[in-house]
Amino acid sequence: MRYLTALIILVTLITTGCNKKDEIDFNQLVDSLGKAEKTMNSKELVTTTASSSNSTDGIINFRIMVEDRLTNEQAKGLVFDFYNEIEKGISDINLFRQSYQINFDIKSEKDGEIIYKGQRNKGEEQIWWQF
Repeated sequence: MRYLTALIILVTLITTGCNKKDEIDFNQLVDSLGKAEKTMNSKELVTTTASSSNSTDGIINFRIMVEDRLTNEQAKGLVFDFYNEIEKGISDINLFRQSYQINFDIKSEKDGEIIYKGQRNKGEEQIWWQF
């Protein structure tokens, strides 16, 4: 009887200990996006940034507004910087990458044209660009 009781307690502890929360804290995500926007707004090439997220569909959208045109390398640098800034505020980066698709674009303030856009799909490291 003691062994059965001990086994039940052990199974209960293992089960509750292994059932980790499998979603990102939405408040943490919102705070992280806000800090990332603030950091990006201080960059030389950036006029302003904006982002939105929805926890139900797992999509984050962000836009980087620049004064004029950028090279492909400058655009890549800005997008990577934004990703890195977002991830600085997330406690479980792997879970974040598995949970959210990120869509982005870079828009020229001068002529209002979207000059670059792309996305990183859930669970993927690669960024898909449309130049």
